[in-house]
Amino acid sequence: MPGPAYRDDFVRENEHTVDDTSDVIITYDDQIVRIKLNRPAQLNALNESVRAKIAATLNDLMERPDIRLLVLTGEGRSFCSGADLTTSSYPKVEGSWSTRRNRTATWQRVLEQLDRIPQVTIASMQKHVVGGGALLATACDFRVISEDVVLRIPELALGIPNVWNGTPLLAREIGLSRARDWVMTTRKVLADELMQCGWAHRCSTPDKLVEETDALIQDLLAVPPAALALTRSMTSALGRAQSGMQLGWADADLQQWSLTEEEYKQTIASYTNRLKK
Repeated sequence: MPGPAYRDDFVRENEHTVDDTSDVIITYDDQIVRIKLNRPAQLNALNESVRAKIAATLNDLMERPDIRLLVLTGEGRSFCSGADLTTSSYPKVEGSWSTRRNRTATWQRVLEQLDRIPQVTIASMQKHVVGGGALLATACDFRVISEDVVLRIPELALGIPNVWNGTPLLAREIGLSRARDWVMTTRKVLADELMQCGWAHRCSTPDKLVEETDALIQDLLAVPPAALALTRSMTSALGRAQSGMQLGWADADLQQWSLTEEEYKQTIASYTNRLKK
């Protein structure tokens, strides 16, 4: 049939292809797909172009049972500094209320895609892990960090709630009490605490991060494919079954509302001005 033939042609033509000039580098390598955030000058800040490329790759992976692992990394000295506040991590939103809330939920849907693809997902991180970058990592099955990692959920300090279903996601992974602490205080969280609370699964010195990540990859690839895929599906379903994960249905409305408030506009203007100094 033409559908599968087209997909096979697409895979053969694009396997192992790397575009070093792109803001996201996608590499298919045998049983692994690697997604690298590639805006090092901006500390891999997230914008709409980055989101669209990640979403397209995740859509493709839904039909790629031959790919067993997804590895998410960031180029340069930081994993991800969160939303690009010098532009916007969201597309311009116009139209009816239903249209606006759908378009505002684009990043939330990326996190949901990460949760539902059949591949086991790994985030490998150095230095800054901030805001939306922290939530991308939290949506992954495994998290490998270097000892210099600093995580922060700064949204409340910017005058907006923590959306993208982020607070239920954090509570699922580290418990409600600690999630409340991280989100409400917006404080910096260091590697020791990330390991102690179970958010991170492996930790290494910065120069050994790739080696530590590769060791985890080899551990996972050593597991028979069907058993690993079934367990990935099971743990993903268990995570979604937790009641808090159903509470993100109104996050798009909260985000739309908060972005129109004068308090947010003043706070974000002050914050971006400090960044420029």
